Amino acid sequence: MSYFIFKNRLKIFIISLIGLLFIAPLQAQDLEPRFLSSVPLKTNFAGTAYGYSDGDILLNAQEIKNLNAKLNSVAGFYGRSFKLLNKPAKFDIVGTYSFGNLNTLVSKVDTTVYKNGLHDPTLRLSMILIGDKALSIKEFKDREKKKFKLGTALKIKVPLGQYDDTKLINMGANRWGFQVKVAGSYLLTKKIVLELHLDSWFFTENTSFNNGNTLSQKPLLSTQLHVAYIFNSKFWLSASIGQVAYGETSINNIEQDNNQENSKYGITGSYRLNKLGSLKLVVTNGLYTSGGADFTTYLLGYTFIWFDKNKAKNKG
Repeated sequence: MSYFIFKNRLKIFIISLIGLLFIAPLQAQDLEPRFLSSVPLKTNFAGTAYGYSDGDILLNAQEIKNLNAKLNSVAGFYGRSFKLLNKPAKFDIVGTYSFGNLNTLVSKVDTTVYKNGLHDPTLRLSMILIGDKALSIKEFKDREKKKFKLGTALKIKVPLGQYDDTKLINMGANRWGFQVKVAGSYLLTKKIVLELHLDSWFFTENTSFNNGNTLSQKPLLSTQLHVAYIFNSKFWLSASIGQVAYGETSINNIEQDNNQENSKYGITGSYRLNKLGSLKLVVTNGLYTSGGADFTTYLLGYTFIWFDKNKAKNKG
């Protein structure tokens, strides 16, 4: 009897630490350089991206050793620019499918778990408050570029992903997530852009967590710093660093003492193939990880853009 009690407690402990394993790399600390890049009104953009993550998950548990994950992700996205309160704004939606293996030693027993499924999709509304105007394509080409920009964004994670409360690990979180972001950028020279992000995730409760338990989480705070070098109109490169803090979880109102204190760095390169298509390559790695996922991630994405046709009719 004591063995089964221990086993159940161990499952709860594992869940509290890695139950969000497949969600965190896409949610808590997305390094996103040039977030405040401007586009003309009525610009549409869509694309796909493939990502591969490999690394360890650090747990403070003697019974669990050598916890490693190898994850593959495929994402599709669509977005559109428009005018909101006379300011330039964008809306985008992202859907992600992941599959991969989680391998570890639990009480000296080699255990491998394969998971696949859809993540919770995200919806985001972003706006530039200071430093740019909502302009048409013709106006955009001749605009005066300001050195300082200030913007904000609201991202919503919708609980539609794969979730089974009898499983230890799920792709979906079975709860709503809301991210509020404030970002500022400064054009140091004609070639160098400095950008700083401050944001926080807020979560509702998951009341169907691991066979009827209730999971809650405190706000998860993060900061990002990006330095981008614009080589020419086709190619730019950015170095980034990000830090995540707080976000302690509770199970049935019992605090788990698992505040995050993790940081990572990354390199992003973007190359415009032609007038309408571009490629982006991203590499990120853990800089300091106190607990949780310590991944190296490679991501390759393609974006296609198009503009609404002028519907104005000639009068005569």
